Amino acid sequence: MSLVIFLKLVAIFAIVAIGYIADRARWLGEGDVARVLSNAAFYLFVPALLFRTTARIDLHALPWRTLAAFFVLTISLVGVAASIYASGYVEEFSGRVSVGLLGSLLNGFLLSMTLVVLADNGFFFLILWEVMSLLSYVLVVTEHEKPGVREAGLFYLIMTHVGTAFIILTLLIFSQETGSFSFEAFRHPDQQLPEGLRSIAFFTALIGFGAKAGIVPLHVWLPYAHPAAPSHISALMSGVMIKTAIYGLIRVYFDFMGGVFPWWWGFTLLVAGTVSALLGVMYALMEHDLKGLLAFHSVENIGIILLGIGAGMIFHTYGLHELAALGLLAGLYHTINHAAFKALLFLGAGALQFSTHTRHIEEYGGLLRRMPWTGAFFLIGAVSIAALPPTNGFVSEWLVFQS
Repeated sequence: MSLVIFLKLVAIFAIVAIGYIADRARWLGEGDVARVLSNAAFYLFVPALLFRTTARIDLHALPWRTLAAFFVLTISLVGVAASIYASGYVEEFSGRVSVGLLGSLLNGFLLSMTLVVLADNGFFFLILWEVMSLLSYVLVVTEHEKPGVREAGLFYLIMTHVGTAFIILTLLIFSQETGSFSFEAFRHPDQQLPEGLRSIAFFTALIGFGAKAGIVPLHVWLPYAHPAAPSHISALMSGVMIKTAIYGLIRVYFDFMGGVFPWWWGFTLLVAGTVSALLGVMYALMEHDLKGLLAFHSVENIGIILLGIGAGMIFHTYGLHELAALGLLAGLYHTINHAAFKALLFLGAGALQFSTHTRHIEEYGGLLRRMPWTGAFFLIGAVSIAALPPTNGFVSEWLVFQS
């Protein structure tokens, strides 16, 4: 396993170096390497979703490779869009920031997120999680010369490491009982964790992954980090990075815990989702910074995803497996839908900021005449996030409501 870890880390640094060298030599435009990576991941993992199917959904034995393929697909879709967008967007940073370095960090960030959901070892998972967090921090402080950007980056770095500490504690609990860091050992232990340790692992996982996902009250870094980052990075962070935490929660509760848990676990997730959804949208209503508003909406939509997962856990506890599958699938469907329309909105916000040099919503009057295409696509994203039919946001939120 140590050789595999070494080779995968070498792959990350090689991709980062190739992206930097290619851009500096003008072999490829900004984001082209990232686009190749995302397209490759898309074509490699779509077959896993299409052909790794089961006749019956059994939450005691979820196909984890298929789940990983689903998240790789989500990362790849947003990665392709962000890399295409970056080709023109980075002109804004020309002369102030090394475009080659920015492109290489984008490549490494996409690769680290992909490898996080493919990890099959706790030690490897933690290393990749840290690489993903550090690369995102460096990308957040791209414009470090601007007031408030460094403070926003530092706040994000502190919060993400608070979460990482709890994730480490969660994995240590499993490794202590199994004598291994292998996810296979976590999945099939010689004996189940004692009830007290299981409850501790439940809360440490919720806090650790919840800090990355932006669950209230651990959401405080989002309205600082997302506005500070370049818009294509904001799209990746809000659209897919915070969803790696959703993957982590599902993996711990349904895989490592064996899908066996008391009813109050699901109820706790349901309450956390409800509070996040309500407070997220209330904070958004008071926000005048466009990217800050979108950040608060990420808190709301993470809450909606948790509503589906929490409902699925409660149904599963009482043996209602079909309804449990509906809740979990509704949460996952909203995961990919939110990634799509939130990335669209952040990229649209970047286009507005690029043209007007402001994020203040009150100063955007009359822009539709100057930017009709941006306005049209932004409207599609706005209608989707408002969950109006027949958009994808409506379909997945309706499924969550039904579950």
